[in-house]
Amino acid sequence: MRHRRPSSLVPASAAKPLSVPDKGLFRQAWGLFVFSAFFAVGFNAFYVDGIELKHKTKKDINWRPSPQPALPGFGMASQSSAPDAATPTPLPGESNPFPRLSLMGVKERFDKKTCVFLDARKPEEYGEGHIPGALNFYANEIGKFAPVVLPQLQDKAEEIVAYCHGGDCDFSLQIAKTLADAGYTRVEIFTGGWPEWEKAGYPIAKGSGP
Repeated sequence: MRHRRPSSLVPASAAKPLSVPDKGLFRQAWGLFVFSAFFAVGFNAFYVDGIELKHKTKKDINWRPSPQPALPGFGMASQSSAPDAATPTPLPGESNPFPRLSLMGVKERFDKKTCVFLDARKPEEYGEGHIPGALNFYANEIGKFAPVVLPQLQDKAEEIVAYCHGGDCDFSLQIAKTLADAGYTRVEIFTGGWPEWEKAGYPIAKGSGP
């Protein structure tokens, strides 16, 4: 009696050999890839908005740093040149070449005794209080006061500071013009006048004399 062979345990699908893709299919795919590549390069070369294929180096890139905002006092100098030195500012008005002085400038001259002060206010106001050493030269009565004051101003190159009520008062300007016409060359005006001097608490003299 024959014995039957036991059936194989390998599945039927595994017994079939693997199918190898046809070489012609690879050739077709490769040919299609090459054709597509050449077509893309040619189309890009003739198309206006095509993609630039050249690799740019750092030398090819025209890079410039963004300009920094100019800060006052730094970087390039301004085109307008600053004045060489500060000069006294003339008072506003027609034909007024006389420099004006600040309270600090007047006090400095007073302390150093480098100038002559002329008080252009009324004699009554002068008597109530004036800068010590100032001569009373009332602007509304120049003809009366000039013969008394001018002989005391021997040096026409001496610095002379005229003052009055300050503000819109033009008595000191009238005195300055009179002195300039008489040949005095260094006439200045204290624009703050007597009110500013008195408010600052600086020395005061009273009476009809300097």
